[in-house]
Parts: sequence; structure tokens; C-alpha cells
Amino acid sequence: MAKELSIAIDIPDRRLAKSIEDHLKSLADTLLSRLPDPTEGSGHGHVKGHPDIIILGESPETGDLFTRLHHLKSEYPAAAVFLMSTDQSPEHIVEAMKAGVSEFLVAPSNPAKLTAAVEEVRAKLANAGKSAKGNAFSFISAKGGLGATVIAVNSATAMTMRKDNSVAFCDMSTQSGDASVLLDIVPQTTIIDICLNFHRLDIAFLRGAMTKNKTGLDFLAAPLNPEECENISPEHVARIMELAKKLYDNVIVDCTSMFIDDSTVEALKLSKKVFVVSDLSVPAVRNTARLIQLMKKVGIDPGNIEIVINRYIKGGALSIEEVESTLEKHIFWLFPNDFTDVVSSINRGIPLIKYHPTAPFSKNVVDFVDKILTPGASGDYRGIRGTFGRAI
Repeated sequence: MAKELSIAIDIPDRRLAKSIEDHLKSLADTLLSRLPDPTEGSGHGHVKGHPDIIILGESPETGDLFTRLHHLKSEYPAAAVFLMSTDQSPEHIVEAMKAGVSEFLVAPSNPAKLTAAVEEVRAKLANAGKSAKGNAFSFISAKGGLGATVIAVNSATAMTMRKDNSVAFCDMSTQSGDASVLLDIVPQTTIIDICLNFHRLDIAFLRGAMTKNKTGLDFLAAPLNPEECENISPEHVARIMELAKKLYDNVIVDCTSMFIDDSTVEALKLSKKVFVVSDLSVPAVRNTARLIQLMKKVGIDPGNIEIVINRYIKGGALSIEEVESTLEKHIFWLFPNDFTDVVSSINRGIPLIKYHPTAPFSKNVVDFVDKILTPGASGDYRGIRGTFGRAI
């Protein structure tokens, strides 16, 4: 049985409204209602329950379109808004979509396009509970230069290669924003655009602020200018994370190295796992211990914190056992030292997993993603095998 859709109509042109109503009545499982005509009353009224779709007509008589959109999105935040307009200019369409319009339809209505738009919403609502996993994974480095961004970018890219898996990358390394370089992205919008329009933030607005990347992931860029970081608040980050987890199956967050402010805390708290990137050097291990203690103090669940070692070389200055003893924590994963391949991919702006899929680091990242998305499937394996193929 198809899901019943509640559709509210807010169109001042009575002839157009009647035409749309007649067409929608011909569709199965639709419950129709009208929002009051703004030219006859004090404004928008309530419909019973919460509509799944609001069909909005644009007219000079009803005042500013974007004020109406803001009111409707505030009153019915979960509703998909269809806009019927005679203004087909690209600028108008873009502004309408940024304001939260899900579907732009040219007036008078095209029955086939209206039906397709309605059925697309019905399908999304029917599948919403099945598809959205809403996992977030944050990466933070114990000190600069350890490769946390490289790991985060390649992990996100590996996730996009899995079937039916939508992935967002949020660059919360707000002082540097190196992820855009690794992905060869010149973003048109950044997190600052969201913060400055926070009153308009919903799933549609967030989707519009993301930059599509050829790897298949959606990218939310860090500020272009470091001084703009002052405009980012914990409330902004919390809301962005909450919406991203509703919109995507997996969200990868790249955080500033060895730096935790109130905004970073929000991202870490909303993450399923926080991966602290270190290597087997004394300074890095020392900073890792300090960073973990700091995260515990600000309320990050210790059970969600995992240590990963980058550029692992057997027989280094410190052994795995020594590091685990010092940190009093099991090392979750070991990434191999594949420096030459990684640098080549960085210089080309292509994640190594795409540039050289058979490189040791690439194959290791695929296994890492398998382990974090299917816990328990890899057993004791953590990226490197020793003598006779046994997991280290």
C-alpha cells in the first residue's frame, strides 16, 4: 500500500489552485487541504497535522516570497515546498532553492511534472527509515603533519564506493581547510554561508550549501579566510551535524589538529567514533595522551575515542605494546607508511584510493572502512599482518 500524502495548497490564483486540486485528487492516497488565502485573512493558518508537501503559488498580492517561505519552513519544517511561478530566470530559481524550495514548477502547472514531483516525495518518505544510518566519524590529529586529513579524505572516498551509501565530508579544520586541496575543490559556498543564514537552515538549505565532488561525496568547506571562524558557534555546528546525519548515511568530519574549542566539542559529541591520529614517535604519543585527557574533560565518551597510527613501520622507535601501555588504550588501526604514493595523490588533488587503488595505503583504507562500518567483521585485524599472515 502506498504511503498517504498530506498536501496543503497555498495558491492565491483560484483557477490555478482548483486545477491543481483536481489533478491531485486523481492521484491515489493523497489528502488535500488549503492554507488560507493571504489576501483574505491575517496570514497563514494551520492545517490538520503536518503536511508532507506544501504547494506555494507566487503572486505580487501575497507580499515577499522569501518572507512567506521563511514562515512556512518555520511552521512546517518537515514539509517539502513546491513553488509554482511564472518567473523562470535562473537567478530566481537558485534563490528559491536556497530558501528551501524542494521543487520549482512553472505555472500554469504541467500535470506530468507535478505527479513526478509528488511521487518522488512519497518514495523518499517511504524509504527514509530504511536508508538513513546517520553515522558520523571525526578525525583529529595529536599534532600537525600526521596525515589526519589524508586519512579522513580517503576514508570518505572509500565509503562512496560502497553500494547505496551517501557520504558527506565536513571540513571543520577551520584554520587551514586542507581537505579542499586534497579533493581539488574550489568551493562556491562554505560553512560561513550557513552560519550567516542560520535562520534559514534546514535539510534543503544544507544540501544546497554542499559542493558536489567527482569522488561522489558532498563537501562542506571550511571558511576561505581563517578570521571568519569567529562566526561559527557551537549551536551552528550542532545543527549542521544533526541535519547532515539525517541527510547522509555517513558523515566524515576533519577537525583541527590538537585543538578543541566549543564548536569542535559539538562535532565530537555527535560522532559515533572519534579517531585520534598519531604515529609511533615520542612527541606524538605524548600529545595523544594529552588530547585524550582533554576530550574526556569536555565530556567526550571515552568509549567513542579510538587511536589510529599513521605511517606505521615495524621496528620503529616505539613498539605498539609500549604505546598501548603508555596510553592505557588499545590501538584500533595501523596505516602503512606509503609516503611517496600519498604525496603524489595530494599533488594531483585526487584521493589515493582513486588515483592508485592498489597502493598499500589504498587497500588498507578500504579495510579500515569495512571495520568501522561493519564492527566485528574484521576480528582482531587492524590493518597490518605480521609473520604467517597473523594480525599484529
